[in-house]
Amino acid sequence: MKKHLCYAGILVFAFCLLWATGRAESQPRTAECQSCHSDRALVSGFAASVHGNNSCTSCHTGIENIASHSSGEKKSNPVRCSNCHREIASSYQTDVHAVTQNMACADCHQKIHTITKSGKPNKISIQEKCVRCHNAEDYALAGHGRAVMSGNADSASCSDCHGLHGMAAVRGATGKEAAHLREAYTLRCKSCHADPDIAKRNNLSTAISDTYDQTYHGKVLQVGDSERVAGCADCHTGHNTLKSADPRSALHPDQLYTSCKTCHATMHKRFVSFDAHPGAVKGKTYRALHLAEIFMILLLVGVFAFFWLHTFLWWRRAYLDKCRKRKAGFIEDSLAPVCRDEKQVQRFTVTQRVMHVLLILSFFTLVGTGFPIKYSETAWAKVLVNIWGGPHMAGLFHRIAALVLCALFLYTLWLSIRFLFPKWRLQGWLSRLLGPDSLFPNMKDLQDIIGMFKWFFGRGPMPQLDRWTYWEKFDFLAVFWGMTAIGLSGFMLWFPGLFSYIVPGWVINIATIVHSEEAFLAAVFIFTVHFFNNHIVPNKFPLEPNIFTGRYTVEAMREERPLEYERLVAEGRLDDIKREGPGLWTQLFASLFGLGSLMLGLILLGLIFWAVLFY
Repeated sequence: MKKHLCYAGILVFAFCLLWATGRAESQPRTAECQSCHSDRALVSGFAASVHGNNSCTSCHTGIENIASHSSGEKKSNPVRCSNCHREIASSYQTDVHAVTQNMACADCHQKIHTITKSGKPNKISIQEKCVRCHNAEDYALAGHGRAVMSGNADSASCSDCHGLHGMAAVRGATGKEAAHLREAYTLRCKSCHADPDIAKRNNLSTAISDTYDQTYHGKVLQVGDSERVAGCADCHTGHNTLKSADPRSALHPDQLYTSCKTCHATMHKRFVSFDAHPGAVKGKTYRALHLAEIFMILLLVGVFAFFWLHTFLWWRRAYLDKCRKRKAGFIEDSLAPVCRDEKQVQRFTVTQRVMHVLLILSFFTLVGTGFPIKYSETAWAKVLVNIWGGPHMAGLFHRIAALVLCALFLYTLWLSIRFLFPKWRLQGWLSRLLGPDSLFPNMKDLQDIIGMFKWFFGRGPMPQLDRWTYWEKFDFLAVFWGMTAIGLSGFMLWFPGLFSYIVPGWVINIATIVHSEEAFLAAVFIFTVHFFNNHIVPNKFPLEPNIFTGRYTVEAMREERPLEYERLVAEGRLDDIKREGPGLWTQLFASLFGLGSLMLGLILLGLIFWAVLFY
């Protein structure tokens, strides 16, 4: 049985060998193909080509018998480059040339039988292929392309920006597709222009890339809304990257107004002095920006140096006094709330309390929507923006909150005017302005500042304070400077085209610095100094609720504002402002909303310091 199986196996093997030999002999060899296809290119050029090691039937498949093929009875199958170049073919399926033009490989890779590796640099070779169809002057040779052809290997060729076999359709792209392309091309521009080695070799500056990232366009692009801002190619028109001195450049002074009008439909011609790369080139705008930055830095340093020192010294002295009183037994620690059935005095009206709540809500909205743009490169920026529903919705909430804050400011201004001129009576306005019920500074405030610093160092008692303290007056007056600076600059950034009818475009650059730095000053001041003065100071920690309840005890008034208490008693007006203590729901709201605001502010402060220290 085994012997018969062995013989059968030998016969099967022999049959297969004869069949394979006959099949191989039936398929034409390269020499046989060239006996008929005797073009010089096919005979002498093919062996030296990149496909020279392949046989003809590697590409021209389906030729089973040379005789039937020679007679014309059997033609070869269509050539499929994808049989070997699978990865490239897969990418090319989505290429704009394949999708819209139905172009085959051979349309670009011509003379395929004699094609060799070009002796020219790859960028030049690619560009020469592209300009067979695309006009050389309009596409490849304006700016980057001309530098490539002159031998600059750092300059971008067609494939550096568009890729090779997976080019996306640029013309006609809208919506998210256009936004994706804008972001992709901007990142490709920055990959070269932010490279210090490339910049050094070509006598360029990476500041071009860095300063774009500092603009509104660059920041919004980083947090993910490229649909609504300009990328590099929007201003530099993609292929026309000529210097602005060239009359053909879209950035030439004669062309710039038309170029800007593409996006900014409403604008004056003076808008073109706006610097899209602020400070990258030294000139008039650079000097103005430099002076604005110096001013804002001095303002920040001055305010924080004084008030952070003031805060630290106050905390130290108040904490030491509290520890001494506790040690002496004057303070009994208790976790249980103390309920007292006694009259309290009204400090804030219902209107003032509502205004303060609206102020808190609008302020947190402004910080929560604005600072992710200011620090767009941080890890938390995009997360926070997405909480609002994306950059566009964050911007919408930011503007609504800004309008609420402006309305509060205008109403406060109206109340101030009514305080100074009751019933439009001018007589006595100066005494009201400098009186104890006014929030305008007077000589008593200077004396209180000196007295506080003496108390900080144990050189005297804490000064006797009146209705408004000097730090509360600073908070109030800072609103007038802050709202003028941050409000006016904010409207400039909101409507840059309209404001160009009033101011030149480079003022918008100044507005960007003022708006950003003043916002930083306001947020950090509120979350550090204001929070400490009103809530974290040891005798009030963790919360002073009277801004929410509107009332506090007579004992608290006598201790914190003795001059006001004595004046009200002397004038017989203390009983007029006595009220019942706040109800349960009012106290609950004050605790939850107040502590929640305090915690949220400290979290935002931590994110801001994280950005400042690590980014």
